[in-house]
Amino acid sequence: MKSMRQTIKLNALSSNGFMMIVMLLYLLPLWYAINNGFKQKEFISIHPFTLSGQSFTFENIAQAFKLLHYPTALFNSAFILVLSCAMLVILGSLAAYGILLPNNKLMNNVYTVTVAFISIPVQIAIVPMVLALKQFHLINTFLGVALLYAGTLLPFVIFLYAGFMRTIPKELPESATIDGASSFRIYLQIYMPLLKTITGIILILRGVGIWNDLLIPLIVISKSSMYPLTLNLYVFANSKIGQWDIVFGGTVLVGLPITLFFIVFQKSFIKGIMAGSVKG
Repeated sequence: MKSMRQTIKLNALSSNGFMMIVMLLYLLPLWYAINNGFKQKEFISIHPFTLSGQSFTFENIAQAFKLLHYPTALFNSAFILVLSCAMLVILGSLAAYGILLPNNKLMNNVYTVTVAFISIPVQIAIVPMVLALKQFHLINTFLGVALLYAGTLLPFVIFLYAGFMRTIPKELPESATIDGASSFRIYLQIYMPLLKTITGIILILRGVGIWNDLLIPLIVISKSSMYPLTLNLYVFANSKIGQWDIVFGGTVLVGLPITLFFIVFQKSFIKGIMAGSVKG
């Protein structure tokens, strides 16, 4: 018994130690960017990992805010994020509901094919999708960017929604059908309220990816007035090579909104993950 307890403690210590190392690997780049974002240029190369009162400054943030055209770029990023997430939630939930509602072999095959698209790299599908956007005159539009995000991320969203919809007791929609409710009303008033958890998880997981993505805006948008924050930072960093103080300041500004969003809603996110694991 004593040796078993020692083995359990040893396994726990090794697991905790491994997780601490992983956490430090994630936090190190974040600290490096934040630390140097508030540091005078001459101190970045001398003391890149430490911040003192002598080297601290807000000038980097102020200059980056002005040079990035931050309010405009922030609005562009937020608009793309809201539009893309709305498409993912509405189209993904409707598609999952439409696949599960008939519950026949054809729809099961459609679901299998849809889920298989998750394994296809986004880069393979970018060229044909961009050509399609050109034909519909959607290049240099926020709608075109949102459609690309929806096209590449919907298989994963449908997979999540379908999995959670299967956990809902069939008696609920059956009793609503007996009472005369239409299929769309059942979806809107029974399924969607019960899918708040998975909707929140999708908004956070896919929303962070959309906010941080550079590839799709780089391909679709060429007008500087429509640049989101990530694309604006990319162009800005290439034009300010060597001015690392301003580049790090811009990096802090770009990551700040989505970081605050996650901090505010992290409790809901953790509850959603726990609920999902229990249901699974």
